[in-house]
Amino acid sequence: MKRNIKLVVAYDGTDFCGWQVQKNDRTVQGEIEAALRQIHSADIRLTGSGRTDSGVHADGQTANFYTETDIPAEKFLYALNSLLSQDVRIL
Repeated sequence: MKRNIKLVVAYDGTDFCGWQVQKNDRTVQGEIEAALRQIHSADIRLTGSGRTDSGVHADGQTANFYTETDIPAEKFLYALNSLLSQDVRIL
């Protein structure tokens, strides 16, 4: 069954080129999608509630993705944080 998973994200944007995926640039969305790809062994599209520019920080930005995996929703927090760099955290 397809589920919609909500993430609450905090990040230090100093070393990011904003939220939205950009070719050849490090972005917050790109980092989270890469971690989701490791968990799912497939591409997962993350949708953010808004965008930030290069160097902008966030504390509580929301995003969501759809999944058919049976991993409990609360386990995504731990799985993602174990794969993400220290400047991005799932709250």
